[in-house]
Amino acid sequence: MPESEKVARATAFTRALKRRRVSLVRTVTADVDRDSRGSRAEAILDRATSTYITHSAHRTVPQGREATLIPHGHLRFRFLGYPRGVAESGRLLFVTPDSFHSAYEAAMKVFAYADLPAHTLRIVGKIPSRLASSFARTISVNSKTITLLDDTVSDAARVEEISRAALVIVEAPETDESMSTMLLALSLDRPVLVEDTPFTRDLAAEVGDSWVRLHPGRLTAVELEKALASFTKSPPTGTPDLDARDPDTVSQQFTAVYRSAAASR
Repeated sequence: MPESEKVARATAFTRALKRRRVSLVRTVTADVDRDSRGSRAEAILDRATSTYITHSAHRTVPQGREATLIPHGHLRFRFLGYPRGVAESGRLLFVTPDSFHSAYEAAMKVFAYADLPAHTLRIVGKIPSRLASSFARTISVNSKTITLLDDTVSDAARVEEISRAALVIVEAPETDESMSTMLLALSLDRPVLVEDTPFTRDLAAEVGDSWVRLHPGRLTAVELEKALASFTKSPPTGTPDLDARDPDTVSQQFTAVYRSAAASR
């Protein structure tokens, strides 16, 4: 929408907050950082925000403000009882709860180009219309090794697809969708391959670097071949260390933040 309308809506919203003595607590996301930083509407919301929350120490908040760091809770218990598959050797997975980020287009072509005769690629999630023809061309040429479920899938379907994967490949790790995908994969005891960033480096150190495999920069065929050779030679053992992301602890942290914000009005 036009910036003028965004400003009008932000102004009306923040006036309603003040009139009704409601505190505004905001979780800073990568999308907000990328799309709204510096806009007039964002500045209006910033002034009205009493408390910021981030899931990563590497997310930024407006200058002069502080944020409470609350990690993304693990999902080990959320899907108990859901049908699960058995990990299939060599099965790589792209999966998203909604629509794929454009970075997955290049990653798919990297897989198609790489020399990986013992591997297949499963793609599960909605393909944006602007990328549909590109995905279709690559998949048609590689129909024996790449399969696609082009749809917005349920939690149950994602759990089953991830449990059948040997390795989940994650692109655009700065997005909240990617963070959720990584935590779901790790909660189901499936390793992930992702770009080396400050956030993913911290995650690898926390849960075990055998579970979070890092590659430098954007994924290339050479890096993919190297990562999969390393994974085959030394697969992860045990389970990822997710103790710091216990859902009850995370819930208590959110509760404390909300109570403090409410009391400040």
